[in-house]
Amino acid sequence: MKLRHPLSGALYTLREDGRVQVELEGRVGVFQADGRWHSGELRQADLHMLGWVGGPQLGTRDPARVAGPVARPAAPALRPPPTLRRAPSNGAGTQRRSIGMDLGLNGRKAIVTAASRGIGLAIAQTLADEGVDVAICARSEGGLESARKDLEERGVKVFARAVDVGDGPALKAFITAAGEALGGLDVLVANASGGAGMGESAWQANFEIDVMGSARAVEAATPLLSQSGVGSIVFISSTAALEYLGVPQPYNAMKAALIAHAHDLSQALAPRGIRVNVVSPGPIYFEGGNWQMLQQMMPKIYERALSQCAIGRMGTPEEVARAVVFLASPAASLVTGANLVVDGGFTKSVHY
Repeated sequence: MKLRHPLSGALYTLREDGRVQVELEGRVGVFQADGRWHSGELRQADLHMLGWVGGPQLGTRDPARVAGPVARPAAPALRPPPTLRRAPSNGAGTQRRSIGMDLGLNGRKAIVTAASRGIGLAIAQTLADEGVDVAICARSEGGLESARKDLEERGVKVFARAVDVGDGPALKAFITAAGEALGGLDVLVANASGGAGMGESAWQANFEIDVMGSARAVEAATPLLSQSGVGSIVFISSTAALEYLGVPQPYNAMKAALIAHAHDLSQALAPRGIRVNVVSPGPIYFEGGNWQMLQQMMPKIYERALSQCAIGRMGTPEEVARAVVFLASPAASLVTGANLVVDGGFTKSVHY
């Protein structure tokens, strides 16, 4: 079992001997699940992550037993998804047995648009960690190549191509080629967005990328998804579609259109064995993202949004990714037409 730290990016891997191997920026360390360093160059690790990966929670730990200071995330620790818990070994020679939820994704095929960074990349990474072969696209060749290498290192087949999602023929060609390269398609995640902005050009960008990009992707992917038997589509919308955020902008309206279209599709595509759902993230903070920019350039707006997050922090791309991957998986086989809000209590209305 492997788990990547949502903030540092360190990879925590459960070894056969019950210890946890931690890899960060080329350095490796081996730790006991209770935080004690065992061997290796890396001598610091997150105590919570070691506990999650290494077995059941160990209760209150004595800090004096930890060799060296423990690196802790700046934000509160995240609870692990159900698939990440394993039963302890019953003795020498006995293999560990998973007691968590089986998402049923191993060996499946998925497409994620705009997946070279941020939420899109986190979704592709989480799918890959579940054993899913992935096809990704993005406008930039540079970021796309880095993402491709990262995903291939996770042991899955990867198809990557530079595509402007607002270019209908190019997008449809990419989806067709991805289906051929992967040998089928089970999951489509429409993540691309024209982003924030004002004026007629912003309306056009959000319409062509957010709405038409999603609609065209579904049109091209439906024949492939119909052959899956567990076909699933997830649109990435936003809490900007649900509540007034202080500025009436095209992004808000187009994200609302996605929710309505996904609901219609969920009814129309159900007879073909395809589920359609939406995930609407609230403020998601990551390096190079919009909220980091606002924190630096417009701190008052950033602080006001942060104060609205009931859990006391903004979310991470990995938290959104886990919600998307669950909805996309056969484990959510009865869920279609839903809009899952992933915002840490940012929105205040009741979502029926």
